[in-house]
Amino acid sequence: MTAVTSEEIRDGLFAFIDKEVAAVQERLGDGFHDPRKYWREDGRLSRAMVDARREVRMASAEAGYFTMFCPEVLGGAGLGARQYLEVWEGLCHRYGSPTKQLAFHVLAQTTTGPVALWSHAQPQLREEIVPRLARGELTGSFAMSEPDAGSDAWMMTTRGIRDGDDWILNGTKQWASWAPTSDFLITFAVTDPEEFAARRGGLTCFYVPATAAGFAVDSVVKVFDEIGGEECILSFTDVRVPDAHRLGEPGRGFPVAMQGSGLLKLTKLGRIIGLARWAHDQALDYARVRRTFGKPLVEHQTIQNMLAENCVELHASKLMAFDMADKLDRGEQARAESAMSHAYVHEAAYRVYDRSMQILGGMGISNDAGMIEGWHTLRVCRLSEGPTEIQYRSIANYLLAGKLRLD
Repeated sequence: MTAVTSEEIRDGLFAFIDKEVAAVQERLGDGFHDPRKYWREDGRLSRAMVDARREVRMASAEAGYFTMFCPEVLGGAGLGARQYLEVWEGLCHRYGSPTKQLAFHVLAQTTTGPVALWSHAQPQLREEIVPRLARGELTGSFAMSEPDAGSDAWMMTTRGIRDGDDWILNGTKQWASWAPTSDFLITFAVTDPEEFAARRGGLTCFYVPATAAGFAVDSVVKVFDEIGGEECILSFTDVRVPDAHRLGEPGRGFPVAMQGSGLLKLTKLGRIIGLARWAHDQALDYARVRRTFGKPLVEHQTIQNMLAENCVELHASKLMAFDMADKLDRGEQARAESAMSHAYVHEAAYRVYDRSMQILGGMGISNDAGMIEGWHTLRVCRLSEGPTEIQYRSIANYLLAGKLRLD
């Protein structure tokens, strides 16, 4: 049977979104744009939005799209990194700002589907949770960062102590995306302090239901002056977790974390390149019709230079990201390439988006243009999953260790 192409996947996926997902979004009306309807009074996502996301995930699962990029061993189609990146890039290029669009919930992501990290789950947990993830019924949160442990995970202080067939977790997590309305957490705790202090391991990964006794959402973290948010601060106070809910071996949580964060980085690269392309298209269309000083904006050399800079940075971004994805498909770790792509693409996409807003002038910052949410997204992306400065640190370490070759 002939393998399905990325273009064929996108065409089918876009048709599904334009018919099924658009109907759900239309039903919710201005709920996506009125903060008082989008958020609850306590800052969490409104129940209508939570239910709509689940409805879209489940419809996508039934249509066969949701788990296309999940491993075959977990019930997915097992499509590769290159196609994953191409589809996400195409999705964001077509639909623009991702923050308040249901279209961006049609594909399984790190904590919404049976992705690779679930291969570390023990049989009982896997049998219980993975089928529900594959049907789009559940959503989770990847809770690793802490108030004093962001880019440097070795500063983590959350502890897990073995107690018979259970573990007792105590600690605090921060910047846990989607956690305020999640059904479960994938979280990490230090279980071997000596190994952890020596930076040899000692970290263990756990599945924690949001209903677990002693678990609490302490506060919602609001950004960009929003009245709500999807990140939060969590606390674990003597939370009892069965050993059956452990992912991976005790003290071997970092490999599990890397599989989760690796998928996040691929998703983000596709999202931000597509989003920057969307903004560039808005700027180009506007510059063709907007006239100043007797001629269209596109006939001014300054505007031509800005559009040309966009093209250069978008082209370089795609080459870097797709090269990394190709290496992953060949079974290479591509850690240096991932860090370089992460460092360059996030900064370049932000410049492209900001330049495009500048071309639109006052319209670029108006609600009518719909660009402000995308700008927010790209600004956050320069910090999340490892800031640019941390990526440069990693690149230098790979270089000095002889693990980065440019030939």
